[in-house]
Amino acid sequence: MSQFYDVTLRDGNHALRHTLSPNAVRDYCKIADVSGVWAVEVGHGNGLGASSFLVGKSESSDKDLLEAARDSLKNTKLAIHSIPGFSTIKRDLVPAIEIGVDIFRVATHVTEASTAEKHIEFLSGKGLIVHGVLMMSHMTTVENLLVQASLMKSYGASAVIIMDSAGYFLPEDANLRIRALRETLGIEIGFHAHNNLGMGVANANSAISAGAEIIDGASMGLGAGAGNAQLEAIIANQIRSSHSNLNIETFLSMSEKISQNYPDNLPKITKSSIESGMAGVFSGYAPQVKEIAQEFGVNTSQIWDEMAKRNLVAGQESMIREIAQDLMNL
Repeated sequence: MSQFYDVTLRDGNHALRHTLSPNAVRDYCKIADVSGVWAVEVGHGNGLGASSFLVGKSESSDKDLLEAARDSLKNTKLAIHSIPGFSTIKRDLVPAIEIGVDIFRVATHVTEASTAEKHIEFLSGKGLIVHGVLMMSHMTTVENLLVQASLMKSYGASAVIIMDSAGYFLPEDANLRIRALRETLGIEIGFHAHNNLGMGVANANSAISAGAEIIDGASMGLGAGAGNAQLEAIIANQIRSSHSNLNIETFLSMSEKISQNYPDNLPKITKSSIESGMAGVFSGYAPQVKEIAQEFGVNTSQIWDEMAKRNLVAGQESMIREIAQDLMNL
């Protein structure tokens, strides 16, 4: 049976432009703590230590958000997302350990698992739960995905999570990769879906069918671009198919809190989410793409396609302007 991992208060912070408050975290976590969800991930949209003018300044510090969550979570584990480079061991991971974070996810681009070595080894050496995360997992072959995941396992990760960060997968894509990882690694495998092409819940269900032990979701699907797989819908599907004993009412209460607090930030499938999903580009770029396309008078789909050709990944916002300038000069 899969465990469910709630990313509402981290990936959802993208949709809120990193304005999530400690009080909102505290209130949400009180409900999540009695829901049966395995873990709640909290923080800036790009993870620990990522608050910056480049990818977005957070209105609240990592410390304040994590302490608020820690105050409310007694049964459910507290988790963080950490991208080496944005986060450092001394400045970010050590304080998170001191606050009492239970699960540390160390994330890299799918072809760059080696950049997680020091962080994973440090955390696993302290006996903490540490997961390796491979973002933009559609951007490599299944064979290389296995190589990269095996590296994370060798560093000490007790699980590997693959992220369909661009919402590019169809259900068979998720199923194939989860099966291959489970047959090869011998550790827990997780899946994180995005909904750019409307397949988030279907892909999560497909990953569950393939044996994924950890499934990510967000209340109301709150997340970057078109959002994540909608947590309460995943749970409802599992209850409907007699694969879960969780109580849907608590998850609906979590969903209702998000919809009431952030009615203007709820995800939807838009022109930009479909363009980014088809191009296989991180949808968190959508606001910048729209703004820069208008500024330079170029078509947004052209920008997305060129971003795909240049293999842009999260954190390369500055290149969007360069791409628009190049397109304008064609």
